[in-house]
Amino acid sequence: MLFKLTKKGNPSFSRMDPILGELFLAAALDPWERYPEAGARLLPLPGEDEGLRLDWQDHVQPELRRHFDHERSLVAHDLRFGMIKGRGKTDVYSLEIPIEHVDAWLTTLNALRLALVEGHGFTEADLLRKTLPDLSSERGLALMQMNFYAFIQECLLQAMEGLAEENG
Repeated sequence: MLFKLTKKGNPSFSRMDPILGELFLAAALDPWERYPEAGARLLPLPGEDEGLRLDWQDHVQPELRRHFDHERSLVAHDLRFGMIKGRGKTDVYSLEIPIEHVDAWLTTLNALRLALVEGHGFTEADLLRKTLPDLSSERGLALMQMNFYAFIQECLLQAMEGLAEENG
């Protein structure tokens, strides 16, 4: 997979193996649906005060959820209209992300990573392990997916830093 900025300044991923293309497509899935137990990690309650918790659940939490759903809808749109599957001997994928959607991608990928951690019970030791995950297990595949999303986030952050330096 290659990563670069286009002339318009948009992050672009190209020459993606179909497996990586499918991991990108999975970014549009709702983590609350896939990992309901991760809800507390994604939208944690603000302490023990019952009044504060009720206000949070009534006013803040729904707005945060709407915001996340909006960000995820931008990612889904980018994937629906921007993901290109090549034709030929190898069906490689490419994706250009509009620069104005990078924050939505960062938010969405971060939520997915948190949901994967919670849904599979990853520990700090799992996350820091330098060996390859066991890709024959669902847990190993989830760890690879989480690391892939971290890599995509790093690419997007570096792109934004580069643009900020160019614009002074």
